[in-house]
Amino acid sequence: MKQGKRVLVAAGVVMGFVAARVAWAHPGRTNSSGCHNNRRTGDYHCHGGGSYSGGWSAPAAEPTRLQVVAIPRARVWINDQFVGLSPTRAIKVDSGKVKVRLEHVALGAHEVTATVTAGETTALTVRW
Repeated sequence: MKQGKRVLVAAGVVMGFVAARVAWAHPGRTNSSGCHNNRRTGDYHCHGGGSYSGGWSAPAAEPTRLQVVAIPRARVWINDQFVGLSPTRAIKVDSGKVKVRLEHVALGAHEVTATVTAGETTALTVRW
């Protein structure tokens, strides 16, 4: 009976070490402040790692993003910066008015100005 208790205690200790190792959090490729970008959603958030500055701080403002949906394969510029072919991925922009320029081989060029809201992702559909 004493031998069975020893085996049971030893097995419990080993399982405790294994469970603790599995449960440890990984760093998740965070920077020195414990923050990182979420590639799937595009947001930037913190997990509380890194140095502690003390006190309370307001959460960081959400970036403003713009996604342009237009005729397929149109070249897209946002505020005179080439961002790719339509439909674009969501691009960080300054809130307020943005200038969107489209160029297409068959249709030529088209330009629109849009107003975007701070902290939101806006899908802008541009039609010729």
